[in-house]
Amino acid sequence: MLHDDPVAGHFGIHRTLARVSSRFYWAGYKETIEIWCKCCEICSARKGPTRHPRGPMKQYLVGAPLERVAIDILGPLPETKNKNKYILVITDYFSRWAESYPMPDQEAETVTRIFVGEFIARFGLPRQVHTDQGRQFESHLFRSLCQTFKMDKTRTTALHPQSDGMVERLNRTIEDILSKFIAKDQRDWDLHLPLAMMAYRSSVHESTGYSPSMLMFGREIELPVDLLYGQPPQISDNITHQYLAKLIPNLWRIHNIAREKMAAASNRQKQQYDHKIYAHQYKVGDVVWVYNPSKAKGKSPKLQCKWTGPYLIIAVFTDLIYKIQKSEFFKRNNNTS
Repeated sequence: MLHDDPVAGHFGIHRTLARVSSRFYWAGYKETIEIWCKCCEICSARKGPTRHPRGPMKQYLVGAPLERVAIDILGPLPETKNKNKYILVITDYFSRWAESYPMPDQEAETVTRIFVGEFIARFGLPRQVHTDQGRQFESHLFRSLCQTFKMDKTRTTALHPQSDGMVERLNRTIEDILSKFIAKDQRDWDLHLPLAMMAYRSSVHESTGYSPSMLMFGREIELPVDLLYGQPPQISDNITHQYLAKLIPNLWRIHNIAREKMAAASNRQKQQYDHKIYAHQYKVGDVVWVYNPSKAKGKSPKLQCKWTGPYLIIAVFTDLIYKIQKSEFFKRNNNTS
């Protein structure tokens, strides 16, 4: 009654302990109250842990263009005169080459059509496609496409977009470039998108030490400034057959350098990220709660419980990936509520 009752308020250990100690006493009452409060399902569903867990960063290194690409959707943005509201962004993990396509909607049919007709038709098939858990990417149509073309399909963790930092950073870059050139009503962004991407592709990427264009095609993009002052010496001095003879060795060389730089950058990022690791190692049989802040229709998110459960861990794949199922107790409570 001093914790679960409506007039008790489901307060934490400190306040509940104060209420109990002023009225009752028994041997080990502090430990009893602490266990009771920690095991309270109503409190667990609402509060969650005081410190959010943070597991070690997982590294994924690629070694060649189109070995792995990421697909993401940016938007919704203000509707343009061409009825576009979204941008389909496809990025190569190795070269950092990115393509962006304005879209009127984000339906699976639209995404699949652009991916095949615009990207694959020009660049060929990637070996692996990485997306978030959007319904268009989890649709039967998109999954069937990946299976047909034997492209391995992977996805990010739900409610954890920072698990693919490259995509998030590129989206911010695109937004930043567009914001500096679009009109005040923001309805002409699709007209500025091609040149914004040209600016990105021709700039040197910090992680690789080269521009996306150099890593993807073995040459730099010719910019308007090159028409005025000429191309860099290493390009303008090459005769055609000499350039072709050097192209493959140069690509091997810059790809090797880029791989080394990417590995070094990845190690630095992992070292910085893992410095603040706070992770609990779970095992089969442990009872856990799952963070799920999804908003229920017609309900205030401020009054909703953000944790669901309890769940039972039935398999451990890695220190970050587990398979869970609803516990029998949770099922009984749901059936009777």
